Amino acid sequence: MSIMNVADLKIPFKFKSEIHDELKKDFNKININGVPIEQTEVERKLDALYEWICSTPKNITYRVNLLQTTPEQVIQHLKDVISQEYESRVPTITTFPHLSEIVTVHNWDKSVKLDLLKRSKEVLVDATCGSAVLRGSHVYAPGIIGIPNGLNIGDVVSVYADIVGTYKKGLLKPFEIDSENKTFLGNGILKQTRKNIFCNDGQIARGIAIHMTDVVSRLPQLSNISVPDGWALLQNLPSIICTRILNPQPGEIILDMCSAPGNKSTHISSLMNGKGILIALDKNKPKSEKLKINCSKFSSGNVKSFWYNSKKAYNKYMDSSNIDDGPPFKSNSFDRILLDSPCSALGQRPQLLNKITAVQLRSYVSLQRKLFSTAVHLLKTNGILVYSTCTITIAENEGIISWALKTYPCLKLNSIKDQLDFIKDQSKIFYSKGYSIDGLTENESEYLLRIGPEQDSIGFFIACFTKQSMEEVN
Repeated sequence: MSIMNVADLKIPFKFKSEIHDELKKDFNKININGVPIEQTEVERKLDALYEWICSTPKNITYRVNLLQTTPEQVIQHLKDVISQEYESRVPTITTFPHLSEIVTVHNWDKSVKLDLLKRSKEVLVDATCGSAVLRGSHVYAPGIIGIPNGLNIGDVVSVYADIVGTYKKGLLKPFEIDSENKTFLGNGILKQTRKNIFCNDGQIARGIAIHMTDVVSRLPQLSNISVPDGWALLQNLPSIICTRILNPQPGEIILDMCSAPGNKSTHISSLMNGKGILIALDKNKPKSEKLKINCSKFSSGNVKSFWYNSKKAYNKYMDSSNIDDGPPFKSNSFDRILLDSPCSALGQRPQLLNKITAVQLRSYVSLQRKLFSTAVHLLKTNGILVYSTCTITIAENEGIISWALKTYPCLKLNSIKDQLDFIKDQSKIFYSKGYSIDGLTENESEYLLRIGPEQDSIGFFIACFTKQSMEEVN
């Protein structure tokens, strides 16, 4: 395999060269039995990675709230909603064979004819909006960058996404943009005109601007409002598996350190049958408020949420504390802790344009270590700590695990396979093992869960630990 020419690669990063160089250094950490992998293998992995993060998962996943309904009721409701919207074009909707709370809506296969004929009437949206459309969203007004005059409500329009990030809101002629700077998403029906969106007396336009009917990802347009409040919510499969690995039990005291918007918190509460205490922290106030709303919708009565920076959640000078009073907490306070850490989010799919810089990419490790240290102090002896990210970098994943095992000898790394028996025989379908790097053996890397180009989901990483001893943690 020849050495990559970065300029020729389909890379979704605005700063292609610097991010590619950073990821190349990152993946050069991989070794097999202590021997670094060849440069050609690094290039192959990165090539596969770029292609994968630019593509769209082929399904939509709902997590069902088993406290209020059943998967069968959710499936029937979704079929009714989709049949009203798409008539005979109802895609396959299935339950998950091993996790009763999951419902999967699959994309239409090639036998289903979609209207993907490009129209002369074009609308340009930003890359974030474009990614959401490919995952099953309609176009909301704030995502629109360019729309011509003269279009009327009810017109069928072709929607494109800006993949270079150079166009400003208010663009009048999106149809004149070079085809290399935009990507076709699909067709939809216009619900708001240019005047509604950009000439609204200084008011920010809201609501659906284009009702998408046919999208190149071949997924139906669905959202949380496609099902009754509290029945189910959209959640990626790895995120659901993450909570299952935590394995919360009724009556326990559990901490969700970075909890907003509450998808995992409500899942944890459900698996606890609402019994025990779940402390949910988040440093972002609006997100923390949204978490409270979601907990109310999902009857998560044992969740106590606090607007708080989890880095400061441990106070080494406290001899006693009442969990109900909120943070900070004394050491050895929780039976289980979930640290779904802030990260570079390079596992999100599809990525049409990512403006992250190398400095930003490198900035997360320090924060992750601080949060991890707080978690170790707050965890009880024999307690369970789950660390997860939605990124694919080694520094933020295997690098953190290697550092943690060296820094905290009291931690024992647990095997993910042993905790989720159903994936033992089908591991490649759900995940790959972690990478072996300096400080992390081949055997230890087998204990990790890494979701990447081999799987059809977002990128994800999960590790699980047990705190073994009462010795003082430095």
